[in-house]
Order: sequence, then C-alpha cells, then structure tokens
Amino acid sequence: MTPLLALRGVALAVGGRTFCRDLNGVVLPGECWGVLGPNGAGKSTLLHALAGLRPVDGGEILLEGVSLARLTRRSVARRVGILFQEQEYLFPATVLEMVLAGRYPHVPFWASEGAEDHALALEALRSVGLEALANRAVATLSGGERRRMEVATLLVQSPRLWLLDEPTNHLDLEHQFALLELLSARARQSQGALILVLHDINLAARYCNRFLFLFGSGETLMGTGETMLRAELLSRLFQHPMQAVSHGKRRIWVPD
Repeated sequence: MTPLLALRGVALAVGGRTFCRDLNGVVLPGECWGVLGPNGAGKSTLLHALAGLRPVDGGEILLEGVSLARLTRRSVARRVGILFQEQEYLFPATVLEMVLAGRYPHVPFWASEGAEDHALALEALRSVGLEALANRAVATLSGGERRRMEVATLLVQSPRLWLLDEPTNHLDLEHQFALLELLSARARQSQGALILVLHDINLAARYCNRFLFLFGSGETLMGTGETMLRAELLSRLFQHPMQAVSHGKRRIWVPD
C-alpha cells in the first residue's frame, strides 16, 4: 500500500527551539492520527509543514511518493486539506461564497464555479447543519457556526489527506461528535487519512488509531493507541499525573 504521506528525517524548529528532529514515519490510507502534546510543542507548526505552508528545517516530506517541495500549490491543494486552529476573515462574504472557496483547486483557471460546485457546497452545508445560513454574512456567525462552515469548506475541497488543527474549537458536545464522525466517514470514502491535533485525550482515544506525541523538546514518539495511551507516557507528555478510569468498554483519561 502506497503511503499518503511519508516523513524522512524531518526536523522543525522555530526561534532556535527544536520541535522535532529526525522524525520518520508513514501515514497510510484508512488511518486516523492523533497529534498530542503540551501548548507550544509545535503541533500547529508540524501541520503547516505537512500542508507545504512552511519548509522543514531538515529531512523531506513525501506526498503520495513525491517530494512535497516539488509539487505546485494547486496540486497539493487537490490532495491535502487543512483546517486551521483559528482563521481570520478580512473581506466580507456570505457563508456560501466562503464554502465555494474550497472548490478553487478543482476549478479551471479563469473559470467560475459551476452548478456542480454550487450543489457540492450546498450539500456540504447540509452535512454540517448550516444550509439555512447559506446567504448569511460570515461576520454574523457564532464561533461554533464558523467552525462548521470551515469544515464544510474542507468537505467541498475533497482532499485525501485531512489536516485538522483543533477541529472541535468552539463546538458544543453534540457538534464535536457529529463533525468528527462526518470527517471520519468522508476520509474513509475517499480512501484517505486524518491527522488531528487535539487537546482532549478522550476524543483522540475515541477516533484515532495511531498517535504522534510532541514533547516540545525535539523528542517525539509514535505508535498505536495500545502502545501510546499509557499513564506513564501521558503523564510525561503533559507533565501532570494521568490515570485511566474504566467506563463500560472504554477507558476515560483523567488527571490524577
């Protein structure tokens, strides 16, 4: 099976601080990765590098076997979608206009969105429960509504590799689960993979089958949930004692 993403000796640093060094690994179709670590450990920086939005400081990232540095932005955008932790909107637009922006990588140069693009955008808005707000100005939305609009924009982009930075920001409990279920299903349909940056260990444990821990010192660890979700590792990662509490067939992680 050809990896969607491969990291070969990747190093990342900002302002003299190293977030990871000699990071090696592959992301395969069907996998859901949880990226966990304390604040300032470089999680968002790593996602930006995986999307080709910033260069690595060492090593190489391959997207479907091709060096990310050799691909055009348009080519990357057809395969990789990123949901930023926070996003600013500098120009007035309606919700539908903003969601249609996700179709740009697929629309020919000098062409406008067609009927199919509009249909895909409306379907994406239906998927996140915002169809009735299609003509509302983005500036009038609540934080949770904006987050769902951003997810809809990603849905119409239709990537295979989904990079999601704190996707549950501003969402109530119902929408947290609904959107993670939706994104997981869409990734499976496209034979794609998800990489989620999360602070909620229990959400990560529920949806992710692979994990990458960033300690903020350059040290990284990766593996399956069985090998990574252990009290001693999580306690060291978050610098606070953690313990698992049994709840039915699930383990719930709580601070000790």
